[in-house]
Amino acid sequence: STVSYASDVVKREFIWEVQGLSWIEQKLTQEGRACTNSNVFDVDASDASSKYMLVFSPRGGSLKHDADDDFMYFDDDLAGTLALIRRADSYGTSLCYRFFLRDASGEFQPLGEPTRVAVAALDSADDIESFVGGPDLETESK
Repeated sequence: STVSYASDVVKREFIWEVQGLSWIEQKLTQEGRACTNSNVFDVDASDASSKYMLVFSPRGGSLKHDADDDFMYFDDDLAGTLALIRRADSYGTSLCYRFFLRDASGEFQPLGEPTRVAVAALDSADDIESFVGGPDLETESK
């Protein structure tokens, strides 16, 4: 008898391009925001809990955004420059994620090592929270 823990693994790449970086801090200040965010994307289209977004805060500040309340269930003091946020849910999941940045030559370079996490299921469907992962997360603004 064999048990496979990798049979339901789904892989997904998502490319998010932020243009006008030389103006991003001024535009975010003008808009009263500390960060910008990607559109919501699915990792597994057959799983309603598999919705994610990327958030970029150029000063390593707050990751709170105005885009979608379902992605806001995390510590208000959490800060960083780049983060992957999972839509708030009570269902658990396992993730392996890694960030890449495009260099001046157009090639993607890794930002840190791959990270594997287990997001535990919560006791009640009424309890929900958003998973947040990134290369430089802290609980205070930089």
